[in-house]
Amino acid sequence: MGSTNDAIDAAAKLIDQYHTHDPFKIAKNIGVVIRWQYLGNTIMGYSLHTHRIPNIVLNVQSSDLTNIAVCGHELGHCILHKDFDTNFFSRIGAEPMVGDTEYEANCFMFELIFGDKEVSPMNYNAILDSYNLPHWMWQYFSLVTPK
Repeated sequence: MGSTNDAIDAAAKLIDQYHTHDPFKIAKNIGVVIRWQYLGNTIMGYSLHTHRIPNIVLNVQSSDLTNIAVCGHELGHCILHKDFDTNFFSRIGAEPMVGDTEYEANCFMFELIFGDKEVSPMNYNAILDSYNLPHWMWQYFSLVTPK
């Protein structure tokens, strides 16, 4: 496990290397397999390594923006937590503690998706709603700022 800064730096490095903020393009470039399955109404996605190949499984029922966010989060796990089994990304997930693997994956996701955007605090909840993310995630916006 690393730190908040390690997670943000890892995302920034991939953005610079592949000239994109799109987690699907980055995943393809680094050999992460994306799979789509019906995962019910609460599970949005998860990641795992099978035969040394990183996989991200996303819910076919989720919106495009939700899948971008979940793919970014799970990509963070693939990069940062190769030796850990991770939990499902769930609509009812609790707020992780600083230093937790879920917290680090969230930092990675926010840098990947929002690190190049100036976001007004007045718009945090509207943006989180559009990605179908919980409102407690507003705190991550302050960690990532346009460079």
